[in-house]
Amino acid sequence: RGIPSMLEMDSAVLRELGALYDSQQIYDTQGSPSIHTLGSADGMAIVPMPRPKHFLSEDDSPNLPNMIQEDRRHLGIPQRNRGSQMHSISKSAQAMILESHSDLSPALAPEEDHPPSSPSSRLITNCPKLLYLLIFFPAFCHIFLVVAFGMLYPAAPIAAVNAFTLASLMLYGLLATTCVFLLGNALRSNDLHLATARLHVFVSDFKLRWNEMSGKEWRKYTVAWCIMLLLFTATQCTETYLAVSEDVTTEIRVFKHVIQVFSIISFTVSSAVVLLSAYLQSHLLIGLDKSLDCWCCQIVEHLNFPRGVETWNAMQALLKCVGRELAISFLAMQFMASIGFMYFLVSGVTMAFRTGIEVAPFLVESLSSLPLPFLLLVSMRVTAHGADLTEKCRAMPAFVNQIPTHILIDLDRQYLVHFIADSSAGFTVRDVKLTREVFLKQVYIFVAMVSGLI
Repeated sequence: RGIPSMLEMDSAVLRELGALYDSQQIYDTQGSPSIHTLGSADGMAIVPMPRPKHFLSEDDSPNLPNMIQEDRRHLGIPQRNRGSQMHSISKSAQAMILESHSDLSPALAPEEDHPPSSPSSRLITNCPKLLYLLIFFPAFCHIFLVVAFGMLYPAAPIAAVNAFTLASLMLYGLLATTCVFLLGNALRSNDLHLATARLHVFVSDFKLRWNEMSGKEWRKYTVAWCIMLLLFTATQCTETYLAVSEDVTTEIRVFKHVIQVFSIISFTVSSAVVLLSAYLQSHLLIGLDKSLDCWCCQIVEHLNFPRGVETWNAMQALLKCVGRELAISFLAMQFMASIGFMYFLVSGVTMAFRTGIEVAPFLVESLSSLPLPFLLLVSMRVTAHGADLTEKCRAMPAFVNQIPTHILIDLDRQYLVHFIADSSAGFTVRDVKLTREVFLKQVYIFVAMVSGLI
């Protein structure tokens, strides 16, 4: 016969591996030859290979030569919970990697046990009740006054508040409360605290200050919040001017002024909390992005690829730990922003088919709808940071593969390339990796719908 095909050899290997399990008792009683024929249906040997007499036991493995003595650490899973899901086991493994790594995450000194955190994170973690009060009190007063206005003046010629303003206040208030609760729990969790502590240590080794790196992002969010607040205030003042110009009583005018003051206060607080939450998520993602740059500099400077395997293992655990803790708050913001944008589109279509439109009220109502698409733009900003982080992780294998060494075929470098690719690192939300393709689809849908509405 000629040379066997790959399919025949593959089938022969699978049959032989099955025979190793099926004939275990025969091997123990009768022994086995040192060389056997693999897949020889007609008695012809395809591949000669040794056949072990018995499987390796745990007692035999330490006596083998050239074997690395492995520290058999467990993941802290109790014996009664050995049937845990892969998600919980992976979570325990990532925490163990971050705790045990010596270079990327050295043991923190007692004075460094709480790494320097930004005032934004301290506000959400230390003062949640104060934020709840600041969100609920003006929102409750606004809703109470709107209901009271409708009951006291049912025949008023104008409404107490337009639908876009009411929808914006409800959406921002609900999202602000959700972000304080979810993001506060995430920031207080042990896993995220451990991850941020290790991230601070790693970034500081390269003479970088994490809070200073995200200062530019903080200024962008602040400017965006000020612009949105000015537009909202201008809209409310214009509504007040139109209300005064109507032939209404003084009581109705005063009532509307009070309602609009509380609406401005409610929007100021709730929008500030929403943008604060968005900034904190961007802050963490920017820190992870810069830590990847630091890791690249470390690899290029030392060319220690075996050490790079260990540090990348801690790096991917860091990425997955932060992504897991931010997942719920990230999804909440995306969901609320999508709901607001859908309401904006539906109401915009309804406005387009109106008849007898007056210019001034129509412009005021159009301006009052801007907080809804603005919220979607904020969520897209956070999505862009997550997508950039994933793209940088996807580019890591190609970056490492092109690092020049003195060896033409560097097996250590090649192993690190495969190790990075197999780790599948990036910003993952509920086992779904946020890529640039996902972000571009979101941008395309946003632009298409807005252009269709116009």
